[in-house]
Amino acid sequence: METRPVILRETAPGATAAVGLWVRCGAASEPRELAGVTHLLEHLLLRRCGERTPQGIAELTDSLGGSVDAFTTREVCAVTAHVPVERLEEATELVLDAIIRPVIRPEELDLERSVVSAEFDLVQDSPSEVVAELALQACWGKHPIARPVLGDRKVVERLGVSDLMAFHRTHFGAGNLVLVVVVPPGTSVVLPDLEAVARDLGSERPSLRAPGWRPGLIVEEREGIEQLYANLVLPGVPTDHPDVYTMGVLHQLLGGGASSRLFRELRDRLGLVYEISTSVYAATCSGVLEVVFSAPLRQAAACWEALAAVMDDVGAGRISDREVELAQQALLAGVVLGAEGAAALLEAHAGEYLARHRRFDAGLVRRELEGITPERVRDLARRVVRRETLAGAVCGPRGAVVLPEGVRRIG
Repeated sequence: METRPVILRETAPGATAAVGLWVRCGAASEPRELAGVTHLLEHLLLRRCGERTPQGIAELTDSLGGSVDAFTTREVCAVTAHVPVERLEEATELVLDAIIRPVIRPEELDLERSVVSAEFDLVQDSPSEVVAELALQACWGKHPIARPVLGDRKVVERLGVSDLMAFHRTHFGAGNLVLVVVVPPGTSVVLPDLEAVARDLGSERPSLRAPGWRPGLIVEEREGIEQLYANLVLPGVPTDHPDVYTMGVLHQLLGGGASSRLFRELRDRLGLVYEISTSVYAATCSGVLEVVFSAPLRQAAACWEALAAVMDDVGAGRISDREVELAQQALLAGVVLGAEGAAALLEAHAGEYLARHRRFDAGLVRRELEGITPERVRDLARRVVRRETLAGAVCGPRGAVVLPEGVRRIG
Protein backbone atom coordinates (compact mmCIF):
# COMPACT_ATOMS: atom_id res chain seq x y z
CA MET A 1 0.00 0.00 0.00
CA GLU A 2 1.30 3.44 -0.93
CA THR A 3 2.13 5.76 1.97
CA ARG A 4 2.82 8.90 -0.08
CA PRO A 5 0.39 10.96 -2.16
CA VAL A 6 0.30 10.61 -5.93
CA ILE A 7 0.50 13.79 -8.03
CA LEU A 8 -0.09 13.70 -11.79
CA ARG A 9 0.48 16.81 -13.90
CA GLU A 10 -0.75 16.58 -17.49
CA THR A 11 -1.33 18.93 -20.41
CA ALA A 12 -4.19 19.53 -22.83
CA PRO A 13 -4.51 22.32 -25.42
CA GLY A 14 -7.11 25.00 -24.78
CA ALA A 15 -7.91 27.86 -22.46
CA THR A 16 -9.18 25.84 -19.52
CA ALA A 17 -7.62 23.81 -16.73
CA ALA A 18 -8.90 21.04 -14.50
CA VAL A 19 -7.89 19.90 -11.04
CA GLY A 20 -9.16 17.08 -8.87
CA LEU A 21 -8.21 15.45 -5.59
CA TRP A 22 -9.28 11.83 -5.13
CA VAL A 23 -9.31 10.05 -1.78
CA ARG A 24 -9.02 6.28 -2.03
CA CYS A 25 -11.85 5.80 0.42
CA GLY A 26 -15.51 5.14 -0.37
CA ALA A 27 -18.54 3.18 0.75
CA ALA A 28 -16.58 -0.09 0.73
CA SER A 29 -14.04 1.40 3.18
CA GLU A 30 -16.65 1.98 5.87
CA PRO A 31 -17.29 -0.29 8.85
CA ARG A 32 -20.89 -1.46 8.86
CA GLU A 33 -21.73 0.72 11.85
CA LEU A 34 -20.73 3.81 9.79
CA ALA A 35 -22.41 2.82 6.51
CA GLY A 36 -23.02 6.06 4.62
CA VAL A 37 -20.46 8.21 6.43
CA THR A 38 -18.33 8.95 3.33
CA HIS A 39 -21.27 10.15 1.24
CA LEU A 40 -22.62 12.26 4.08
CA LEU A 41 -19.15 13.75 4.63
CA GLU A 42 -18.85 14.48 0.90
CA HIS A 43 -22.05 16.55 1.10
CA LEU A 44 -20.32 18.80 3.63
CA LEU A 45 -16.91 19.19 1.98
CA LEU A 46 -17.98 22.16 -0.15
CA ARG A 47 -20.29 23.68 2.45
CA ARG A 48 -17.63 25.00 4.86
CA CYS A 49 -13.88 24.36 4.70
CA GLY A 50 -10.70 26.06 5.87
CA GLU A 51 -11.64 29.68 6.60
CA ARG A 52 -14.37 29.65 3.94
CA THR A 53 -18.05 30.21 4.73
CA PRO A 54 -20.94 28.66 2.78
CA GLN A 55 -21.66 32.00 1.13
CA GLY A 56 -18.00 32.51 0.26
CA ILE A 57 -17.76 29.06 -1.30
CA ALA A 58 -20.96 29.59 -3.28
CA GLU A 59 -19.77 32.96 -4.58
CA LEU A 60 -16.35 31.56 -5.49
CA THR A 61 -17.73 28.55 -7.37
CA ASP A 62 -20.08 30.81 -9.35
CA SER A 63 -17.31 33.31 -10.13
CA LEU A 64 -14.98 30.57 -11.36
CA GLY A 65 -17.38 30.19 -14.28
CA GLY A 66 -16.74 26.49 -14.80
CA SER A 67 -17.79 23.56 -12.65
CA VAL A 68 -16.88 22.45 -9.14
CA ASP A 69 -18.15 19.06 -8.04
CA ALA A 70 -17.86 16.54 -5.21
CA PHE A 71 -18.82 12.87 -5.48
CA THR A 72 -18.53 9.51 -3.74
CA THR A 73 -18.35 5.99 -5.16
CA ARG A 74 -17.81 2.64 -3.53
CA GLU A 75 -14.04 3.16 -3.64
CA VAL A 76 -13.30 6.90 -3.81
CA CYS A 77 -14.40 10.32 -2.63
CA ALA A 78 -13.32 13.30 -4.75
CA VAL A 79 -13.63 17.01 -5.40
CA THR A 80 -12.94 18.31 -8.93
CA ALA A 81 -12.97 21.65 -10.74
CA HIS A 82 -12.89 22.69 -14.41
CA VAL A 83 -12.15 26.40 -14.78
CA PRO A 84 -10.51 29.04 -16.99
CA VAL A 85 -6.76 28.54 -16.74
CA GLU A 86 -6.20 31.89 -15.01
CA ARG A 87 -8.42 30.72 -12.12
CA LEU A 88 -6.60 27.42 -11.57
CA GLU A 89 -4.78 28.52 -8.42
CA GLU A 90 -8.03 29.55 -6.72
CA ALA A 91 -9.74 26.34 -7.79
CA THR A 92 -6.84 24.22 -6.50
CA GLU A 93 -6.92 25.96 -3.13
CA LEU A 94 -10.66 25.33 -2.87
CA VAL A 95 -10.29 21.64 -3.79
CA LEU A 96 -7.55 21.17 -1.17
CA ASP A 97 -9.48 23.01 1.51
CA ALA A 98 -12.55 20.88 0.81
CA ILE A 99 -10.74 17.54 1.06
CA ILE A 100 -8.16 18.36 3.74
CA ARG A 101 -9.83 21.00 5.91
CA PRO A 102 -13.60 20.51 6.05
CA VAL A 103 -15.44 22.26 8.88
CA ILE A 104 -18.63 20.62 10.11
CA ARG A 105 -21.17 22.38 12.28
CA PRO A 106 -24.07 20.48 13.86
CA GLU A 107 -26.78 22.61 12.24
CA GLU A 108 -25.20 22.21 8.77
CA LEU A 109 -24.84 18.45 9.30
CA ASP A 110 -28.57 18.29 10.09
CA LEU A 111 -29.32 20.24 6.91
CA GLU A 112 -27.26 17.95 4.67
CA ARG A 113 -28.63 14.89 6.43
CA SER A 114 -32.06 16.09 5.32
CA VAL A 115 -30.79 16.40 1.74
CA VAL A 116 -29.37 12.87 1.88
CA SER A 117 -32.70 11.64 3.26
CA ALA A 118 -34.33 13.05 0.12
CA GLU A 119 -31.79 11.05 -1.94
CA PHE A 120 -32.86 7.87 -0.14
CA ASP A 121 -36.47 8.70 -1.02
CA LEU A 122 -35.60 9.32 -4.69
CA VAL A 123 -33.89 5.93 -4.94
CA GLN A 124 -36.78 4.12 -3.29
CA ASP A 125 -39.29 5.84 -5.58
CA SER A 126 -37.43 4.61 -8.68
CA PRO A 127 -37.71 0.88 -9.49
CA SER A 128 -34.71 1.12 -11.84
CA GLU A 129 -32.57 2.61 -9.03
CA VAL A 130 -33.76 -0.02 -6.58
CA VAL A 131 -32.80 -2.95 -8.79
CA ALA A 132 -29.44 -1.35 -9.57
CA GLU A 133 -28.64 -1.30 -5.84
CA LEU A 134 -30.00 -4.77 -5.15
CA ALA A 135 -28.21 -6.43 -8.08
CA LEU A 136 -24.78 -6.30 -6.43
CA GLN A 137 -26.21 -7.46 -3.11
CA ALA A 138 -27.73 -10.41 -4.97
CA CYS A 139 -24.45 -11.64 -6.42
CA TRP A 140 -22.01 -10.51 -3.68
CA GLY A 141 -24.13 -10.70 -0.55
CA LYS A 142 -22.84 -8.62 2.38
CA HIS A 143 -19.40 -7.98 0.91
CA PRO A 144 -18.38 -4.30 1.40
CA ILE A 145 -18.16 -3.64 -2.36
CA ALA A 146 -21.87 -4.47 -2.68
CA ARG A 147 -22.97 -1.74 -0.26
CA PRO A 148 -24.97 1.20 -1.61
CA VAL A 149 -23.01 4.45 -1.72
CA LEU A 150 -25.78 6.16 0.27
CA GLY A 151 -25.24 3.64 3.04
CA ASP A 152 -27.77 2.56 5.65
CA ARG A 153 -30.54 5.09 6.27
CA LYS A 154 -30.79 4.31 9.99
CA VAL A 155 -27.03 4.73 10.39
CA VAL A 156 -26.99 8.04 8.49
CA GLU A 157 -29.78 9.39 10.69
CA ARG A 158 -27.67 8.98 13.83
CA LEU A 159 -24.19 9.96 12.60
CA GLY A 160 -22.80 12.96 14.46
CA VAL A 161 -20.08 15.53 13.83
CA SER A 162 -17.58 13.47 15.84
CA ASP A 163 -18.25 10.38 13.70
CA LEU A 164 -17.61 12.27 10.46
CA MET A 165 -14.50 14.05 11.70
CA ALA A 166 -13.02 10.86 13.17
CA PHE A 167 -13.56 9.06 9.85
CA HIS A 168 -11.97 12.00 8.02
CA ARG A 169 -8.92 11.98 10.33
CA THR A 170 -8.26 8.28 9.77
CA HIS A 171 -8.92 8.00 6.01
CA PHE A 172 -8.18 11.32 4.26
CA GLY A 173 -4.40 11.33 4.78
CA ALA A 174 -1.59 11.70 2.25
CA GLY A 175 -1.25 7.98 1.49
CA ASN A 176 -4.82 7.89 0.17
CA LEU A 177 -4.59 11.03 -1.99
CA VAL A 178 -4.32 11.24 -5.78
CA LEU A 179 -4.04 14.79 -7.18
CA VAL A 180 -4.47 15.34 -10.92
CA VAL A 181 -3.92 18.69 -12.63
CA VAL A 182 -4.47 19.24 -16.37
CA VAL A 183 -3.33 22.54 -17.90
CA PRO A 184 -2.53 23.96 -21.35
CA PRO A 185 1.06 23.33 -22.52
CA GLY A 186 3.52 25.88 -21.15
CA THR A 187 1.38 26.78 -18.15
CA SER A 188 3.31 27.29 -14.94
CA VAL A 189 1.81 25.35 -12.04
CA VAL A 190 2.90 25.28 -8.41
CA LEU A 191 1.74 21.96 -7.03
CA PRO A 192 0.89 21.70 -3.33
CA ASP A 193 2.88 19.67 -0.81
CA LEU A 194 0.19 17.14 0.03
CA GLU A 195 2.30 15.38 2.64
CA ALA A 196 2.62 18.63 4.54
CA VAL A 197 -1.00 19.77 4.32
CA ALA A 198 -2.34 16.31 5.22
CA ARG A 199 0.29 15.43 7.83
CA ASP A 200 -2.25 15.19 10.67
CA LEU A 201 -4.52 12.76 8.82
CA GLY A 202 -4.28 8.98 8.61
CA SER A 203 -4.55 6.80 5.52
CA GLU A 204 -6.44 3.70 6.55
CA ARG A 205 -7.56 1.66 3.56
CA PRO A 206 -8.92 -1.85 4.12
CA SER A 207 -7.75 -4.48 1.67
CA LEU A 208 -10.79 -6.02 -0.01
CA ARG A 209 -10.72 -9.72 -0.84
CA ALA A 210 -12.59 -10.91 -3.90
CA PRO A 211 -16.26 -11.64 -3.07
CA GLY A 212 -17.82 -15.00 -3.72
CA TRP A 213 -20.52 -15.31 -6.38
CA ARG A 214 -24.15 -16.18 -5.63
CA PRO A 215 -26.54 -16.85 -8.56
CA GLY A 216 -30.20 -15.90 -8.27
CA LEU A 217 -32.51 -12.91 -8.41
CA ILE A 218 -33.73 -10.66 -5.61
CA VAL A 219 -37.37 -9.78 -6.27
CA GLU A 220 -39.13 -6.64 -5.07
CA GLU A 221 -42.85 -6.39 -5.70
CA ARG A 222 -44.81 -3.12 -5.66
CA GLU A 223 -48.32 -1.85 -6.11
CA GLY A 224 -49.08 0.63 -8.85
CA ILE A 225 -46.46 -0.27 -11.46
CA GLU A 226 -47.04 -2.01 -14.77
CA GLN A 227 -43.48 -2.68 -15.92
CA LEU A 228 -40.91 -5.29 -15.03
CA TYR A 229 -37.55 -3.64 -14.21
CA ALA A 230 -34.48 -5.85 -14.38
CA ASN A 231 -30.82 -5.36 -13.53
CA LEU A 232 -29.02 -8.61 -14.25
CA VAL A 233 -25.37 -9.34 -13.53
CA LEU A 234 -22.81 -11.87 -14.71
CA PRO A 235 -19.33 -12.37 -13.23
CA GLY A 236 -16.87 -9.72 -14.44
CA VAL A 237 -13.23 -8.91 -13.76
CA PRO A 238 -11.45 -6.40 -11.47
CA THR A 239 -9.95 -3.16 -12.76
CA ASP A 240 -6.40 -4.47 -13.19
CA HIS A 241 -7.31 -7.80 -14.82
CA PRO A 242 -5.73 -8.58 -18.22
CA ASP A 243 -9.22 -9.14 -19.67
CA VAL A 244 -10.68 -5.79 -18.57
CA TYR A 245 -10.67 -4.37 -22.13
CA THR A 246 -11.81 -7.68 -23.59
CA MET A 247 -14.77 -7.44 -21.22
CA GLY A 248 -15.45 -3.99 -22.66
CA VAL A 249 -15.58 -5.43 -26.17
CA LEU A 250 -17.91 -8.22 -25.01
CA HIS A 251 -20.21 -5.70 -23.34
CA GLN A 252 -20.29 -3.51 -26.45
CA LEU A 253 -21.30 -6.30 -28.82
CA LEU A 254 -23.78 -7.82 -26.34
CA GLY A 255 -25.74 -4.67 -25.48
CA GLY A 256 -23.60 -1.56 -25.78
CA GLY A 257 -25.11 0.04 -28.87
CA ALA A 258 -27.66 -0.01 -31.68
CA SER A 259 -25.88 -2.87 -33.47
CA SER A 260 -25.53 -5.02 -30.35
CA ARG A 261 -27.15 -8.44 -30.06
CA LEU A 262 -29.64 -7.59 -27.34
CA PHE A 263 -30.75 -4.29 -28.84
CA ARG A 264 -31.22 -5.74 -32.31
CA GLU A 265 -33.11 -8.78 -31.05
CA LEU A 266 -35.32 -7.51 -28.21
CA ARG A 267 -35.84 -3.95 -29.47
CA ASP A 268 -35.50 -3.89 -33.24
CA ARG A 269 -36.66 -7.38 -34.28
CA LEU A 270 -39.18 -8.34 -31.58
CA GLY A 271 -40.26 -4.92 -30.21
CA LEU A 272 -40.38 -6.25 -26.66
CA VAL A 273 -38.62 -3.33 -24.93
CA TYR A 274 -38.12 0.38 -25.46
CA GLU A 275 -34.46 0.09 -24.50
CA ILE A 276 -32.04 -2.54 -23.29
CA SER A 277 -28.36 -2.07 -22.55
CA THR A 278 -25.29 -3.56 -20.94
CA SER A 279 -22.48 -2.00 -18.94
CA VAL A 280 -19.34 -3.03 -17.10
CA TYR A 281 -18.69 -2.29 -13.45
CA ALA A 282 -15.13 -3.04 -12.36
CA ALA A 283 -13.82 -2.57 -8.83
CA THR A 284 -10.34 -3.27 -7.48
CA CYS A 285 -11.44 -6.65 -6.09
CA SER A 286 -14.02 -7.86 -8.64
CA GLY A 287 -16.51 -6.80 -11.30
CA VAL A 288 -19.75 -7.54 -13.10
CA LEU A 289 -21.20 -7.41 -16.59
CA GLU A 290 -24.66 -5.82 -16.27
CA VAL A 291 -27.76 -6.24 -18.44
CA VAL A 292 -30.50 -3.66 -17.80
CA PHE A 293 -34.00 -3.48 -19.30
CA SER A 294 -37.62 -2.75 -18.49
CA ALA A 295 -40.61 -4.23 -20.24
CA PRO A 296 -44.42 -4.30 -20.01
CA LEU A 297 -45.51 -7.18 -17.78
CA ARG A 298 -47.47 -8.75 -20.63
CA GLN A 299 -44.20 -9.16 -22.55
CA ALA A 300 -42.00 -10.27 -19.65
CA ALA A 301 -42.07 -13.98 -20.50
CA ALA A 302 -41.14 -13.27 -24.12
CA CYS A 303 -38.32 -10.98 -22.93
CA TRP A 304 -36.84 -13.68 -20.74
CA GLU A 305 -37.07 -16.18 -23.59
CA ALA A 306 -35.38 -13.83 -26.07
CA LEU A 307 -32.72 -12.85 -23.55
CA ALA A 308 -31.94 -16.50 -22.79
CA ALA A 309 -31.59 -17.26 -26.52
CA VAL A 310 -29.10 -14.41 -26.99
CA MET A 311 -27.15 -15.41 -23.89
CA ASP A 312 -26.98 -19.04 -25.01
CA ASP A 313 -25.74 -18.02 -28.46
CA VAL A 314 -23.11 -15.58 -27.22
CA GLY A 315 -22.14 -17.87 -24.33
CA ALA A 316 -21.48 -20.64 -26.83
CA GLY A 317 -18.94 -18.39 -28.52
CA ARG A 318 -21.03 -17.80 -31.63
CA ILE A 319 -19.68 -14.28 -32.17
CA SER A 320 -18.64 -13.08 -35.61
CA ASP A 321 -15.40 -11.30 -36.40
CA ARG A 322 -17.48 -8.36 -37.67
CA GLU A 323 -19.24 -7.98 -34.31
CA VAL A 324 -15.87 -7.80 -32.57
CA GLU A 325 -14.60 -5.29 -35.12
CA LEU A 326 -17.63 -3.00 -34.66
CA ALA A 327 -17.31 -3.17 -30.87
CA GLN A 328 -13.62 -2.30 -31.04
CA GLN A 329 -14.34 0.65 -33.32
CA ALA A 330 -16.92 1.99 -30.87
CA LEU A 331 -14.52 1.69 -27.94
CA LEU A 332 -11.65 3.23 -29.91
CA ALA A 333 -13.85 6.21 -30.75
CA GLY A 334 -14.62 6.50 -27.05
CA VAL A 335 -10.90 6.70 -26.25
CA VAL A 336 -10.55 9.65 -28.63
CA LEU A 337 -13.60 11.44 -27.22
CA GLY A 338 -12.51 10.68 -23.66
CA ALA A 339 -9.18 12.37 -24.22
CA GLU A 340 -10.62 15.61 -25.62
CA GLY A 341 -10.26 18.59 -23.30
CA ALA A 342 -9.04 19.25 -19.78
CA ALA A 343 -12.10 17.90 -17.95
CA ALA A 344 -12.15 14.63 -19.88
CA LEU A 345 -8.42 14.11 -19.42
CA LEU A 346 -8.73 14.80 -15.70
CA GLU A 347 -11.17 11.90 -15.37
CA ALA A 348 -9.14 9.69 -17.72
CA HIS A 349 -5.87 10.13 -15.84
CA ALA A 350 -7.47 9.68 -12.43
CA GLY A 351 -9.42 6.64 -13.57
CA GLU A 352 -6.42 4.98 -15.19
CA TYR A 353 -4.19 5.52 -12.19
CA LEU A 354 -6.78 4.38 -9.66
CA ALA A 355 -7.60 1.31 -11.76
CA ARG A 356 -4.20 0.25 -13.11
CA HIS A 357 -1.63 2.43 -11.33
CA ARG A 358 -0.41 4.03 -14.54
CA ARG A 359 -0.84 7.29 -16.40
CA PHE A 360 -3.48 7.48 -19.08
CA ASP A 361 -1.92 6.98 -22.51
CA ALA A 362 -4.47 7.08 -25.34
CA GLY A 363 -2.03 5.41 -27.74
CA LEU A 364 -1.39 2.54 -25.33
CA VAL A 365 -5.11 2.01 -24.69
CA ARG A 366 -5.75 2.01 -28.44
CA ARG A 367 -3.05 -0.61 -29.02
CA GLU A 368 -4.43 -2.79 -26.24
CA LEU A 369 -7.94 -2.59 -27.72
CA GLU A 370 -6.70 -3.27 -31.25
CA GLY A 371 -4.78 -6.30 -29.98
CA ILE A 372 -7.91 -8.08 -28.76
CA THR A 373 -8.67 -10.96 -31.10
CA PRO A 374 -12.13 -12.37 -31.88
CA GLU A 375 -11.13 -15.69 -30.35
CA ARG A 376 -10.15 -13.98 -27.11
CA VAL A 377 -13.62 -12.39 -26.95
CA ARG A 378 -15.28 -15.72 -27.73
CA ASP A 379 -13.27 -17.43 -24.98
CA LEU A 380 -14.28 -14.79 -22.43
CA ALA A 381 -17.93 -15.07 -23.53
CA ARG A 382 -17.86 -18.84 -22.98
CA ARG A 383 -16.60 -18.28 -19.42
CA VAL A 384 -18.84 -15.34 -18.49
CA VAL A 385 -22.16 -15.46 -20.34
CA ARG A 386 -23.71 -18.50 -18.69
CA ARG A 387 -27.29 -18.80 -17.54
CA GLU A 388 -26.37 -20.81 -14.44
CA THR A 389 -24.38 -17.88 -13.02
CA LEU A 390 -27.03 -15.22 -13.69
CA ALA A 391 -27.77 -12.99 -10.69
CA GLY A 392 -29.34 -9.59 -10.09
CA ALA A 393 -32.65 -8.01 -9.15
CA VAL A 394 -36.10 -7.41 -10.63
CA CYS A 395 -38.96 -5.18 -9.56
CA GLY A 396 -42.52 -5.59 -10.76
CA PRO A 397 -46.21 -5.60 -9.88
CA ARG A 398 -47.14 -7.43 -6.71
CA GLY A 399 -47.94 -11.08 -7.27
CA ALA A 400 -47.18 -10.96 -10.99
CA VAL A 401 -43.38 -11.01 -11.36
CA VAL A 402 -42.23 -13.53 -13.95
CA LEU A 403 -38.70 -14.98 -13.68
CA PRO A 404 -36.70 -16.83 -16.33
CA GLU A 405 -36.81 -20.60 -16.22
CA GLY A 406 -34.12 -22.17 -14.07
CA VAL A 407 -33.20 -18.98 -12.16
CA ARG A 408 -33.93 -19.11 -8.44
CA ARG A 409 -35.53 -16.35 -6.43
CA ILE A 410 -33.44 -15.24 -3.44
CA GLY A 411 -35.55 -12.41 -2.04
